Amino acid sequence: MDSAYLHNSVFNIELKRRELEQQNLSRSEVKRWFEDNYRVFSKKSAFTCLCCNKPVNMNLTKDEGRPFYFRHNDESECSYSENTTTYDKHVSKHEVKSKKDIGLTIFKEILEGELKPYDVEIERGYHYKKKLSFIPDFIIKFPNSEERWAIDYFTAIDQGLTSGSYARHLSKRMKTYKEEGFRPFSFVDYSWLSFLEETNKGTLLTAETYVTSKTHEDSLWDTFLEGNLQGELLDFFMKDTVATIDEFNTRNIAYVDVFNRLCTIFRFIPISQQDRNITFYKLSSSEVPLARALSVNADQNHFVLSKENEDERRNGFLKELIERKQQFELEQQRLREEQERIRAEEERIKQEEEKQRARLRARELEWQKQRQKAKELEDEEAEREMQERMRRAALRPIEVHPDGWDQRSKRPNRYGNYTYQQSPPESSYTKTEDPADKKKKEKVRDILLSQPIKGELYIDGDKRAWRIVILKWINENQSGDSLVVSLEKVIGHMRSSGISFNQNDKLAKYPIKEFLAFYGKTVKAELKKKIELTIQE
Repeated sequence: MDSAYLHNSVFNIELKRRELEQQNLSRSEVKRWFEDNYRVFSKKSAFTCLCCNKPVNMNLTKDEGRPFYFRHNDESECSYSENTTTYDKHVSKHEVKSKKDIGLTIFKEILEGELKPYDVEIERGYHYKKKLSFIPDFIIKFPNSEERWAIDYFTAIDQGLTSGSYARHLSKRMKTYKEEGFRPFSFVDYSWLSFLEETNKGTLLTAETYVTSKTHEDSLWDTFLEGNLQGELLDFFMKDTVATIDEFNTRNIAYVDVFNRLCTIFRFIPISQQDRNITFYKLSSSEVPLARALSVNADQNHFVLSKENEDERRNGFLKELIERKQQFELEQQRLREEQERIRAEEERIKQEEEKQRARLRARELEWQKQRQKAKELEDEEAEREMQERMRRAALRPIEVHPDGWDQRSKRPNRYGNYTYQQSPPESSYTKTEDPADKKKKEKVRDILLSQPIKGELYIDGDKRAWRIVILKWINENQSGDSLVVSLEKVIGHMRSSGISFNQNDKLAKYPIKEFLAFYGKTVKAELKKKIELTIQE
């Protein structure tokens, strides 16, 4: 025990020891001071137990950090000594003793100052004259009343987090207080406050939930919420806060910053439960001087803690919630309008693309008709040329080589004695040509006019144009299955037909040779006709 009566006043040996040590006295100097000033009183049994009034003796421990204490002269135990042992055990196991000692010193100073006008009795919990299984930091007794308040300052609320042992300890503590007739008041060190201003949400450990309280103001909040949060507004609140609750249960918790002597009161509703903690939604909060928080209200039935009447805050909370709902609905309306605008724009683009595709299809059909018409004209021209070649060939005497027949017009009498071939009627070619063969020839022509040829970029204009010129030249110069090609003559013929080149003749020969080779392969593959091709540079 750290206190005893001396001359009808309470003498706290531990408090006096700390005062002397703060004066930079060594351990031995402090002990000598107690020996010089108080040892004789101890010998005369002037120190008596606060609980049983038996004589107690000073015990001045030697080791640094160990407390000084009183012990019964007959070494017996009373409720004071037993409560002290229990209290010290709980503090060493569950609290940060250095911070708790400072906090309790400040609490005692403020409580004595604020409660002095009410003639209340303030004592440490272990001074209680009855053995307790849980000892509060302070016990307050009011005159002419049986009511007793138990006050605790908790510094390490996360003890036994994984096992839940500390939460069970606090649950039993609060239950025992009520069974003993105490009204509990709990304060948690400010370092354990966890709250996000932007979401208005915070977290309480399960242990913290046992040191919350419910006052008349909290009940008024419940009534207010149940009466005003209904229908669509309630649905919005539940979705906005992601709450999973069936009813409103407003509570409050007090956090204390002992170094700045401030108390912050959070009034909240739990909105979701996890394994080791809960998520809460803040309804209101107040930061007040600790001295104001520990003053007694007008009815002397509660600490003031914060503003007692919160009607203005309740109305402000409702107004803010309604505004938030209206803002949400406006944003949703804008979102729907934007989505509708996007859908309309997508539909417009889709329709425009469909129109464009229709125009392209129509244009493609028109191009196909034009190409077909051009092809038919080309085919007719090729047919006329073929007929002309056949007519001229029919006029050539059998004995005359084709290469010399072109000179006929220059020396017409040279061939006067030769026998000429009978020219077949013009219609016989047309009548005897197999439609299947004609279809194959058309296919070969399409392949020759469309297949990419290496180096054809050296030749200006449409690729079909220069190929048609070469095909005409082949028709005019091919003799049976033999084709002799002079590249110089072909290039000259192409130029005379209006074809131009963007490279010199040496490079221009390359795509012509490629096309001629491709011509031979295609005729062989498609028409099963082998062409003996000779290319002369």
